[in-house]
Amino acid sequence: MTLRQSFFVPPVPFLVAEELGLFAEAGVEVESRRARSSTEQLDGLHSGEIDLAITAMDNVFVWNQRGVDLRVVAQVEATTLLTVYARPGTRSLDDLSGGRFAVDAMTNGFALIARRLLEEAGVSASFVEAGGVKERLDALIEGTVDGTLLGPPLDELAERVGMVALASANAAFPELPGQGVVVRAQRPAGENAKITAYISALAAATEMANHMADADGVALLKENGFPGRSAVNAWRSRPSGIAVDSDGLALVESIRADFGLLPPGYKGAADILDGSFAGL
Repeated sequence: MTLRQSFFVPPVPFLVAEELGLFAEAGVEVESRRARSSTEQLDGLHSGEIDLAITAMDNVFVWNQRGVDLRVVAQVEATTLLTVYARPGTRSLDDLSGGRFAVDAMTNGFALIARRLLEEAGVSASFVEAGGVKERLDALIEGTVDGTLLGPPLDELAERVGMVALASANAAFPELPGQGVVVRAQRPAGENAKITAYISALAAATEMANHMADADGVALLKENGFPGRSAVNAWRSRPSGIAVDSDGLALVESIRADFGLLPPGYKGAADILDGSFAGL
């Protein structure tokens, strides 16, 4: 059976599962595609073109308001490493005041982290929807925006072409949760079996990664396109398990509440989480 997934950057559990043949062992063939934006992921889930998306868990708050009933079924990063990068010559966050800051989508995903980070620094910038992490890096390099949030491996690529790291979102928000696996709450007959097989392979890969030597894990990431430091950082931010972290979700809820962006009638985690797969 074939499962179709969309991601911006492949997470460690997926790469480990692929390397060790765990998907094949579970009887599922995974077809992957790189997302250009969270909107593209939403459209794919809505149309049935993809079976799942690996994305910021926060996206589900907004996506469900748009009439697509979705749930997070696993977490595939302990945290998403995010750093504010800016054009050459920029010295501090203050220099971004009055500038253009690239985000994926204004009211969901890591855009809210960027908005809170700049707000707490007293920086007023114009937010520009530019798409996924690669698209945001391209916009930064081309000079159509002045700053954005980037993570491995795009952060290191940014530095190689002279972009400047200004501030760590993880230092500002230690509970920042990593990306999750998002699926439709209502699925066609037969889809549960392949999602269960996929999640089981991720869980097994996560446990195996816990026992791998760091050097072997970093080498695996390098083989899959992560440059030196990015490979180390991505390996370090892998999850120890795939259950959704309650502290991370609480941070997302808190930031949404502060911006007045919690969905009307939001009743708590059950509105966006489904722990039924693989006993999560």
